[in-house]
Amino acid sequence: MSLLSRFTEILQSLSSDSSTSSSVPVIKQYLVAYSGGLDSHLLLHLCARASKLPVRAVHIHHGLQNQADHWSVHCAEVCAALNVPFKTIHVDARKNPGESPEETARKARYRALKSELQAGDCLLTAHHQDDQSETVLLQLFRGAGVAGLAAMPLMHSTDHAFHARPLLSFRRQEIHDYANEIGLQWIEDPSNTDTDFDRNLLRQTIIPDIKKRWPQLGDSLSKVASQQQDVLEIIEAMAAIDLAAIISPSHHSLDMTGLTALSRARQLNVLRYWLLQYADDAPTANVLHQIIQTVLPAAADARPEVCWGQSEIRRYQGQLYCLSRSEHDASTVLTWNPAEKLVLASLGLELQAGQGYLQGLKPDLLDKTLTVKFRQGGEKIRPAGRNGTHSLKKLMQERAIPPWERAEIPLIYLEDELVCVYGYWIAEGYQR
Repeated sequence: MSLLSRFTEILQSLSSDSSTSSSVPVIKQYLVAYSGGLDSHLLLHLCARASKLPVRAVHIHHGLQNQADHWSVHCAEVCAALNVPFKTIHVDARKNPGESPEETARKARYRALKSELQAGDCLLTAHHQDDQSETVLLQLFRGAGVAGLAAMPLMHSTDHAFHARPLLSFRRQEIHDYANEIGLQWIEDPSNTDTDFDRNLLRQTIIPDIKKRWPQLGDSLSKVASQQQDVLEIIEAMAAIDLAAIISPSHHSLDMTGLTALSRARQLNVLRYWLLQYADDAPTANVLHQIIQTVLPAAADARPEVCWGQSEIRRYQGQLYCLSRSEHDASTVLTWNPAEKLVLASLGLELQAGQGYLQGLKPDLLDKTLTVKFRQGGEKIRPAGRNGTHSLKKLMQERAIPPWERAEIPLIYLEDELVCVYGYWIAEGYQR
């Protein structure tokens, strides 16, 4: 069977698989991640010939190479010749602290691609069998578990779309030979030969040496990945059962009593499954072990936390919370004309008198100049409908507001008097 025929069958099977998913629509269109290199060029060419569905292409301009502008022009010209809609997206791929250059670029690339996905889209990337082999070995060298060794699946669903790798069963050499046979012209990225990068070192040096003794390495490592994907499916099914029993539907927090009742292996499993859904960053094995070793056994009045990337774990009143790390400055003081909207960008809030919670404020405050502050400690208020003045700390404890949220609640003052704790209390005498 020709390479084109095999590819056509794979696309047809992807479309059939998508129709069995209840979480996202069936595939309506393919989006090819097109770098201009050999693999993605052949993928685009095959899609243009074999797909019965619309195809469009996106090129990610990382700006890391001097030729990057030329590559973008080349990709546009190829797509025009194939009559494939094309778009270039510029991303900031400068290395982040603690990350490898490859990881930073990969994250930037996938963020951009994800932003382009519409309901029913299927993102196609040009990973092939040799890429899979390299991934399995890299994960093995890093001490990865089942999820890492499962490497790259043929297809998986996102919130509203799919991601598939239809070349995953093809070897690099047959892709190269077929591209030459049909006369394709592609871009050669000079960084692909730089063995300072782990993947390139594997590709250029280590794997060729191993294949001298074990020529079927690619097939063997593909089998390893496939077997681990089956195992991963089983343990994630177990994690879903455990998570349903201990998660809060309203806050997505975990019940500590239920979590600690599980075995250590199941704790690690359910924590990983939970964080992959709700954290900004995928947790490493070290992060999971830190949570179990430092957060779970801490004293009831302690405030342990584990931070990584832009994510953090905290606990409060027997619940474990997954949070995004806040950039809010609690020392901020703002003057506010309540006749106008006040945007608190770091909190994702907009204050506007007469709307939302602020409908409860007296209308004559619109003629005053108000001040917006945040908790520093010692604040007091007499809530409308309650007797006496109460400390804000006590009121927030009564309402079980987690400590990390308290510093992000806007406090609205008229001169030196606290008249409103946004979203919670309006002071006696200032209510509508």
